Parts: sequence; structure tokens; C-alpha cells
Amino acid sequence: MNFPAKLMRTSDGLDRLMRKCTALLTAGFTVLIFVTVLSRYVFNFSILFSQEVSKLLFIWSCFFAATITYKQMAHIRFEFAESFLGKRGVLVTDVFIHSLSLVFFALIFGESISYVRQIWETYFPLIGISQGWIYVSVLITSIIFLIHNLSFFIESLASLKQWNKNEPSADHQV
Repeated sequence: MNFPAKLMRTSDGLDRLMRKCTALLTAGFTVLIFVTVLSRYVFNFSILFSQEVSKLLFIWSCFFAATITYKQMAHIRFEFAESFLGKRGVLVTDVFIHSLSLVFFALIFGESISYVRQIWETYFPLIGISQGWIYVSVLITSIIFLIHNLSFFIESLASLKQWNKNEPSADHQV
């Protein structure tokens, strides 16, 4: 199996994993908030740690869900230019955008390492774990974004090469 195929398989596998994790995390914070409200208003008992734990679960589920959206290409995309760029222009633009996105996600990865290190020594007061765990979600998802985007980049580059190979050049046209 060649590198692009392995990368695509890895990207697909990570997408399936993120779907399962997002569902579990979302269910977790939903149940926790429901139980907290129920205990507070029905039993007159507060679950003190629930706000901190639900915050962690919510943030992680949002970042994981963002990777799912990106993999599906369901994020915001400006398509109005496609009509006047033509097929080749769209393919070139896709390669360019995926190149820039690789740089962006690499920067996010690097900065998230730095930020996690800076904040790691601060702790949630009730659950006693590092607040850096909030930002580890950015670190992990930036890696997943990089993998998805590299897969998109290779696919776009292959499409552009295929189009160039199949499209007759302007020199040969009458």
C-alpha cells in the first residue's frame, strides 16, 4: 500500500474514532449537566465538580466535532469563484489552500505545545487536575487536522496532475 492510501486510511480511521469519542463526550456532559440540575433542584444537593468536568467534556467534544466537520468538508467554503476560475483554476486553488492550511495547522500544533507547557502548572480547584488538559484537545486535534489536510492536499495534487495530463494543451489546439 502506498503512502497516499495509508494516509487516507489513517484519516478515515481517525474520523471514525473522533465520531465515537464525540458521541461519548457529548453524552457525558449532557448526562452530567442533567444529573447536576436534577440533584440541585429536586434533591437540594449540588455536585460541585460538575461545572469543571462538563467544561472539559464540552471543549473536547467541540474540538473533536470540528475535525469531523473538516473531514466531511462541511465547513464554510467560498464556492462563488468556481464558475469563473474553471476546473483547472479550482484545482490549483485547492492545492494552494491545502498548502496554506498545512502551514496553519502546523503553527497551531506548535503553539498549542507551548501553551500547554505554560498553563500545565495551573489546576482546577475542585477536581485538582491541570487546566492544561483543556488545551491538550487543541494539540490532539491539530494533529488530526494535519493528517486530514495532508490527505486532502495529496488528493488535490493528484487531481491537478490528472487534469493536466488529460487536458489537451493550448499549443495543440487550433
